[in-house]
Amino acid sequence: WDSLPVIPVVDAAPANPSATYTVTDATSLPGETIIEVTSADMSSMETYTIYFQQSRYNIVWQDEFDYTGPVDSTKWHHQTFPPANGSWFNGEEQHYTDRDENSYVENGTLKITAIRENYVHPTEGTLKSFTSARLNSKFTFRYGKVVVRAKLPKPKFDGTWPAIWTLCKDFIEPGAYWNDQGFGQTAWPYCGYVDIMEQGSNKEVVTGAFHYADNTGAHTYVTDTISVLNVNTEWHEYSMEWDTNTITLSVDSVVFHSMNNAENPYFDTEQYLLLNIAMGGFLGGPVDPLFQSGDLEVDYVRI
Repeated sequence: WDSLPVIPVVDAAPANPSATYTVTDATSLPGETIIEVTSADMSSMETYTIYFQQSRYNIVWQDEFDYTGPVDSTKWHHQTFPPANGSWFNGEEQHYTDRDENSYVENGTLKITAIRENYVHPTEGTLKSFTSARLNSKFTFRYGKVVVRAKLPKPKFDGTWPAIWTLCKDFIEPGAYWNDQGFGQTAWPYCGYVDIMEQGSNKEVVTGAFHYADNTGAHTYVTDTISVLNVNTEWHEYSMEWDTNTITLSVDSVVFHSMNNAENPYFDTEQYLLLNIAMGGFLGGPVDPLFQSGDLEVDYVRI
């Protein structure tokens, strides 16, 4: 994951401080480091070998959130314009804002916060009972790997719908960053998108999905779920690997969903990353009346 290949340097310490040891570090990748340990009484020697290989990936874009304050506007766009007659799709019950209350960076992590509050959209004039944030990456990519280390909203109230996903750069959606840069030329559903992770009303699993147009031009998708423990109290890595042949989704390096991409034209164009929490809707379900706020907390994003 380093931007340039780094050859590891190994340190060692014998359990018996009177023993001696030598470390011969690897000099290239792939390579090996050799550790030789001689017992204190010189009666025996053990040799240990550690093998290293270079990752097939280099980081091309990232946010480690190692700052404090507003979200880095050179990397992220707040998508706040509701495209469906003053509302968002799927029966969602929130307005997205660019306020610090709904997204900010503190203590090394990004917080996207959904809040129960009456909020009138400043340009559309529509009233919603919740606010949240929806971030678009100002970076697009074609093939590669995405890793997002995150915690999902807690407590586990019904109604929250956090998501980590990608969408075609050329999708027509006013208010989206790349649409407003002049790339919005492809209508739904002819612009594929990938749900790397979303969590609906079942808080014991997360879902991954591939959305695209079928042979008749209608929206279709293939989806699967994976059980993940302690999603809102412990860090988990949500990943996508994408090339011309396959797209795979995984949690903590465990693959749970994949698709043959060799004959699918909807996943061969540039995509951008989105992070958000929706409220309610067909996947979030009815919002718990006790819900007041919840965070999608992100430790890092790496492409």
